[in-house]
Amino acid sequence: METEGFGFWSTIGRELSWNLASWRNRIQVVGILLIPVLYAATFLWAFWNPYGHLERLPVAVVNEDRGATFNGHRIDAGAQMVNRLQTDHNLGWRIVDAKQAQQGMLNGTYIMAITIPPDFSQDAANAATTPGAPQPTIESVTNDRHNYIAGIVGRNAMVKLEEQTASQLARSYAENVVSGLVSAQSGLRAASTGASQVAAGAGKLQAAGGSLVRGAKQVASGGVTLANKLQTATTAAGQLASGVAQTQHAAAQLADSMVQLSRGAAQVQTGVGQLQSGSTALASGANRAATGANQVAGGAKQVADGLAELAKANPALASSPQFQTLLTASQQVAAGSAQVAAANQSLATSAQKLAGGAEQVAQGSEALSAGTAKAASGAQQLALGEQRIAIGANQLAAGISSLQRGAVQLAAGTQGLQQGVGRYTSGVASVASGAETLASRLHTAAQSMPAIHHTQLVNAIANPVGVHQVEAGNINTYGNGFAPYFLSLGLYVGVLLMSVIISFRDPPAIPSSGLSWFSSKWLMIGGMAIVQAGIADFVLLAGLGVHTSHPLWFVLFSLLTSLVFAAILLFFVAAMQNPGRFVGVVLLILQLTSSSGTYPVVLSPTFFQKLGPWLPMHYTVDGFRYIIGGGNSAAMTTDIWRLTAYGVVFLVLSFAFFAVMYRRQYKGTTTGKAAALEA
Repeated sequence: METEGFGFWSTIGRELSWNLASWRNRIQVVGILLIPVLYAATFLWAFWNPYGHLERLPVAVVNEDRGATFNGHRIDAGAQMVNRLQTDHNLGWRIVDAKQAQQGMLNGTYIMAITIPPDFSQDAANAATTPGAPQPTIESVTNDRHNYIAGIVGRNAMVKLEEQTASQLARSYAENVVSGLVSAQSGLRAASTGASQVAAGAGKLQAAGGSLVRGAKQVASGGVTLANKLQTATTAAGQLASGVAQTQHAAAQLADSMVQLSRGAAQVQTGVGQLQSGSTALASGANRAATGANQVAGGAKQVADGLAELAKANPALASSPQFQTLLTASQQVAAGSAQVAAANQSLATSAQKLAGGAEQVAQGSEALSAGTAKAASGAQQLALGEQRIAIGANQLAAGISSLQRGAVQLAAGTQGLQQGVGRYTSGVASVASGAETLASRLHTAAQSMPAIHHTQLVNAIANPVGVHQVEAGNINTYGNGFAPYFLSLGLYVGVLLMSVIISFRDPPAIPSSGLSWFSSKWLMIGGMAIVQAGIADFVLLAGLGVHTSHPLWFVLFSLLTSLVFAAILLFFVAAMQNPGRFVGVVLLILQLTSSSGTYPVVLSPTFFQKLGPWLPMHYTVDGFRYIIGGGNSAAMTTDIWRLTAYGVVFLVLSFAFFAVMYRRQYKGTTTGKAAALEA
């Protein structure tokens, strides 16, 4: 056996020169070295920060809301929502009509359409005031057949929009509730004061209840007395009506008599006129008769005196009986004439008085005539008045009769009043006690109500809980979040595709030993795995800007990860060739679904949850997350040890395979000859 000149290092050198001898192989090796960075960097670049550009996702917004009135105030919830969306750049909101939204959803222009229905504001108002009123609803349609993830983003945005709208409506409701609470608090205080006043007033009423009872008794007694008096008044009113009727008849007779009297007065006036004329003529004649009588008396006296002197002068004549008779007769004539003159004088005086009296009678008869005329008119008016008095007296009698019946009812009612007043005074005592209790409790309630700060309470009701989020690890983009997953994927796929270009089993020549065969393959594959990891680390850290507080640890851990994947795939591919590659693909699929690279594995079926901790990518993803985001160093140490254990186990298995294969194929052959390649 010829082994001189071709030892351990020669086998390694021949392996390297065999894989890098031609430009074709070199280009293939370079391509293989770029596989991890193509996977990791391309995926991370594409998914670096998709939520940072959500304004590029077009969403149609159709506002059909008609508005409404709530507690006397105009509300336009739809318009408010549209105004809020126009200043919100979380999505690409497009304000369109229903037809444009429908067409855009059909041709894929919009990922979602939001419709604010016509009764949105009215339903929002009714929801706060009308029991059983429908909940205000916003309609949304997502276009999942064009892109499911876009639909999920739209639905998440819809949830946020719903929360914002609910918060705005809650603020409006809270405004009214708090205003009511403020009014209620003022009302409690006012009610407490009013209840105290009621209690005080009820106490006074209770104190005055005795007087009220006594007054009610007096009213009852007075009602009975009034009924009795009104009975008497009813009888008197009947008598009055009868008397007024008689008076009315007498007044009618008086009116007739006064008419006749007026006529008689007119006749008297006429006779008095004639009397006045006759008395005037009589007075004139009496005056003339008195003058003549005086003249006759003077002449008779002169005759008597002449006869007397004649007798003295002629005594003889004086003794003559005839003369004496003549003398006596003349004297008698003279005396009679004097009497007649005196009588005529008295008659003239009486006639003058008669004339004056007749004149006065004439004046009196005129007055009598005028008075009787007025008396006749007054008698007629009296007759009419008596007729009215008779009607009024009858009405008075009827009214007093009704009043008497009412007085009887009043007397019965006052007795009920007396009983009611008794119950009232008892109730007033209860009211006083209850009002005092009410005042006390209202006062206690008013004191126990907290001070209401309008704005602060509205904010507390509309937004009762604030969220203070602390993002441990500063994973602020999808790129940083997915870097552990995509880098692990890229490093694994890089080694897997390396097995297509680089032979993981066949040597370029017969190796000197199983160890040299294994070492040549491992150094080639492990070295390329290290270069792959280095290139990927450089692009991710310097190019994409993956965040990490420990760049050195990041690089070292990526080298460990790449070497572990190389050790695992070296064993499977070297041992089984293409079936080993298939096992590597299956292993990749199982690791991708159980490593919590995207969704937490607890959301996956139990099979994947149980499988994950047995696969290396579970620990590579976990380790990268700690290096990028920080965390428990003890857990990081556990990841390193377990990955190291994976690498050591599969390197040992690979060494054992190459040692067995060497003894089976090359034991006793000449070292350095070209090896026969096996499929």
